[in-house]
Amino acid sequence: MSEQYENTFVIGILGENNEQNNLIGQAFGAPGTKSDIQFYNRLDNKLQQVFCALSPINYPEKIKPFLQTLVLTDIHILVIDLEIGLNSVIGELLIGLDIFSQLHNTLPLIVITNINDKNNWKLGETKEKLKKILETTHIKNTEIFLIENKEDYESLKKKIINLEILSDDNKEEISNYTKILIDHCFPVKGIGTVILGLVKQGRLQAGQMVGLIGSEDAEKKLIIRSIQKHDRDFKEAHKGDRVGLALKGNINSHDINRDNLLITQGVFKPENEILAEIHINQFYKPKENKISSQEGIQYTAITELKSSPFKITEGEDISPGKSGKMKLKFDKKMYHDGTGLKGLIYDANKFQNKNRIIGYFKQI
Repeated sequence: MSEQYENTFVIGILGENNEQNNLIGQAFGAPGTKSDIQFYNRLDNKLQQVFCALSPINYPEKIKPFLQTLVLTDIHILVIDLEIGLNSVIGELLIGLDIFSQLHNTLPLIVITNINDKNNWKLGETKEKLKKILETTHIKNTEIFLIENKEDYESLKKKIINLEILSDDNKEEISNYTKILIDHCFPVKGIGTVILGLVKQGRLQAGQMVGLIGSEDAEKKLIIRSIQKHDRDFKEAHKGDRVGLALKGNINSHDINRDNLLITQGVFKPENEILAEIHINQFYKPKENKISSQEGIQYTAITELKSSPFKITEGEDISPGKSGKMKLKFDKKMYHDGTGLKGLIYDANKFQNKNRIIGYFKQI
């Protein structure tokens, strides 16, 4: 929350057509950092709001940037190109939006773009099909917004503002710890190691000592040398802010990536093996129509921005649409704030016109 500005809106733009995603992204902000995720940022003087939008670059071929975009953002826009229509890519995106709304109370919105005189006849049919699909999910009341002209991009921004204002999630909650998700890290001459990230929990002050976790090593102590937002220096940052942080301590930029978190020291704990409640998505099609500890198959889990392969060591057989208890053993240490791990389970292979999102888990 910046000085004299009401809210920071962190938005995921998720669709098959990167050109359409980019048009929506640029409505929210100027293109910024770009790797496997494109960032758009703007301190909007007219609306007195701050926008930070993200869009995965290599999706649908690679699923991880899509899932990390879901983690980083609070509002998820599913972009449907009317020329392409509904397909297996849109199906997988919808499943991701549905699961994250259940796990993290994220806010979904569907936007239909690339509407013209030649394909306008498909609009009514597409909307009706979408509504029927949504009825099978937990996000059945998701609004469908149309972009038909330039003015609609401005209306979309106002729609996003109203969408979050209607939710209690935009209110800054009192938290007993700080958590920053790191999306990029690099060295800056004369300054040292700098990270870009999002404050997902609590507040952060310049001069504050924090812990760096996420690797297999012990928690490292670092000091926040300075805080920047919108290329300006600030003394503190709040939940929802995208920040640039200069770090002081025995650390190299090559040692920091999206597996890491900056947190209040001593709060988070690592896990390698857990007992969890597993829910298998109804649209996932496993072999033998079930997930079993006898398979010996390696799956992948994502918690915060960190992914790890894991195996099921024991537990009940679970069919699509059902839940059950299983023991999971991760290849990497996974961290949580003491309330237990929770996250999404997926197939990390390249897209082959079928859903790769398996389900989700919560530690018990």
